[in-house]
Amino acid sequence: MRNYGPIPTNDNMYDETIQRAIRRLKIEPLVLPAQFLDAILGNLESDRPATEILTGTAGDGKTYNCREVWTALGGSPAEWNRGAKVHRLPLGGRELVIVKDLSELTPEESSPILERMAADVGAPDPERVYLVAANHGQLLEKLKSAPQTDALKAMTRAVESLLVGGANSEPSVKINLRDLSQAPASAMIARIIEKMTTHPGWADCDQCPLQMSGASCPIMENRKRLQDPDEGLVFRRRLSALVELSEQNGVHFPVRQSLALVTNILLGHPDAADGLMSCAQVPDLVAQEKLHLASIYRNVFGENLSPRRAEKTELFRKLNSFGIGSETSNRVDDLLVYGADDPDLRPTFETLVRSDPVYGGTAAYIRAQRDYLEGAETSAKDAFLPMLRSQRQRLFFTLPDNHAAQFELWDLTVFRYGGTYLDLIRRLNSKEQLPRGVMPLIMRGLNRVFTGMLVQNQDELVLATSGSHSQSKTSPLLDEMISVPRQGGEEVALIPGGKDGAALRVRVARGEDPKPVVLNLTPTRFEFLGRVAEGALPSSFSLECHEDLLMFKAKLLSATERRREIDQEDEELVEGEMMLRFIEVGVDGRAGQRRVVVRI
Repeated sequence: MRNYGPIPTNDNMYDETIQRAIRRLKIEPLVLPAQFLDAILGNLESDRPATEILTGTAGDGKTYNCREVWTALGGSPAEWNRGAKVHRLPLGGRELVIVKDLSELTPEESSPILERMAADVGAPDPERVYLVAANHGQLLEKLKSAPQTDALKAMTRAVESLLVGGANSEPSVKINLRDLSQAPASAMIARIIEKMTTHPGWADCDQCPLQMSGASCPIMENRKRLQDPDEGLVFRRRLSALVELSEQNGVHFPVRQSLALVTNILLGHPDAADGLMSCAQVPDLVAQEKLHLASIYRNVFGENLSPRRAEKTELFRKLNSFGIGSETSNRVDDLLVYGADDPDLRPTFETLVRSDPVYGGTAAYIRAQRDYLEGAETSAKDAFLPMLRSQRQRLFFTLPDNHAAQFELWDLTVFRYGGTYLDLIRRLNSKEQLPRGVMPLIMRGLNRVFTGMLVQNQDELVLATSGSHSQSKTSPLLDEMISVPRQGGEEVALIPGGKDGAALRVRVARGEDPKPVVLNLTPTRFEFLGRVAEGALPSSFSLECHEDLLMFKAKLLSATERRREIDQEDEELVEGEMMLRFIEVGVDGRAGQRRVVVRI
C-alpha cells in the first residue's frame, strides 16, 4: 500500500512499478474500474472498428486501461510486462497496435507510427487499428512534429475538434477520443476506498501479534472508520463533496492522486518513516501513546507530512485550499473550547467529542483544553491550538447530518455556500425543484455587483452603467430591469452547466436575436455572489470574480442594445432632449428609477 502513497521515491507515478511490486510480493492486485473498457472492447471487437485514443492528464490511468484492453483481448500479461513501448495483437482479420504512452516514444519512433496511423484511420477497410495513450499536450505536440502529410493533417484536425468540442470534424477519419480526465473523481475515490479496505490481504492481519494481544492498531482503527456503515458513509460523502467542488472549479484529481490520498488516509502518521506507517513501526507508536496523530481527519489534508512536503504535493494543496481547520464558526469553537464545562453545551460535547476517545476527546486533548482555559502555562496556547485545528477537521467529517445546520458545517470551509451549491447542481441535473432562496441570493449578489449599491431587488435584474467605459465602482445609470420570471420574452433562469455543474441564463427578448447570455456558475462565483448578497464589497472579496461578472454585464448591455436596435425604440432624443434614468434606492433597499431630461 505504501507504494501508492505520497512517498519521496514517486513509485506511485508508474503503473509498471506498482505491478512489479505486486508480482514480487505475490499479492492480489488492486482492481479498479476501467472507465471506458466496455466501450473500447465493444468497438474493437466490432466488424468495422475505429482507432481509439485515450487521453487525459498524467495519472488518469491511461496505461492501466491499455493493459486491461490487452489482457481482455487475449494478450499475455508476461509479454506486456517485458516493457515494450508498442504492443501488437491479432484482432480478427486485422492487427491491433497498442501504444501505451506516446510520450515515451522519440520523434524517430513516433513519426512512422503516426504516419501509418493517419493512413489507416482514413482508409475504408484498414489492416490495422490502434489504441494510443497520450497526455493532452503531448498528443498534439507529437502530431504536429510528425511529417505533415494530407492524411496526418486530417487526423490532427479530427483530434483537435474532438478535444475542444467533443465532435469529429472529419467524417472520413474513423477515430474515437476518450478523455479520462472527464471521469468524476468524487465517485472514483469512493470506489478506491471500497477496494482498498476490502482487499483480501487484510486477512493476514488476523495473525498480527499486536492484534492478537488486543492492543489498538492505528492502521486497523483507520480502516474500521472508513468501513463503518454510519461514520464511514459520512466521511466518504463529505470527502466526495470537497472533490466535487474542486472539479466544478476546474481542479482535476487523477486516479493516481486519489490512490495516494486514500493510502495516506489509512497509513498517515507524522512520526512514521516518510509519514506513512508500516506494521513494524506501529508497536513503537503505541508505546509512545501517539495514536491520536494517525487520525484520518488530519491525514486527509496531509498533516502527517511536513508542511513543506504537504505544500509541494499537489493533492494536498488542492484539499488545503478549503481552509478546513483554519476556518471555523463561533458555535463550533464554543463547543470545542468550552463544551466540557458549559452546562448547555456539555451534552453535545459528550456526543460529538468525548464519545471518540481515539481521535476526539482524548486524554491529551482534554488536558490541553483545561490548561488553555486556566492559563496554567504560557505554552498552553501553543499546545492547544493545533489540537483545536485537528478537532475542527474531525468535526467536518463526522458531524451528523442532524447537527450540520445547527453548527453551520460549511462555515468550517472557505465555501460557506458549498453545501447549497452541491444541492443546487444535484437538483438541476435530476430536474427537481430548486432550493428555495437560491435565485433571490444570486439576484441580490448580481444586482449589487452591477450597480455597486446595496440594493435588495430579487425579482428583476438591475442592469446599470456608469455612463462611460471606465471601471467605475458604482453604476448610477439604469439601462434595463430584466424580469426574473418569464415575462415578455425576458427571463433569468438556472440551467445545468458543463460537467454536471450550473449556469445562469438571461434572456432579454423572444427568439434567438439577441441570443441568451449564459454565465457558467462555478462554486467560486456562486460563493462570491453569496458573500456579496450578504454585504461583502464586490471588489474586495475576489478581483477575478468581480471582473468575470463585469464582463457578463458587458455582454448583457450589448444584448439589450441589440434588442433596442431591432425594436427601433430610440426614445433618447426627442426634440433635442435626452432622457436619462438614474437609479434611486428606496427606504426598503429596492432600486427604482428617476428620470432626468437633459436638453441638448
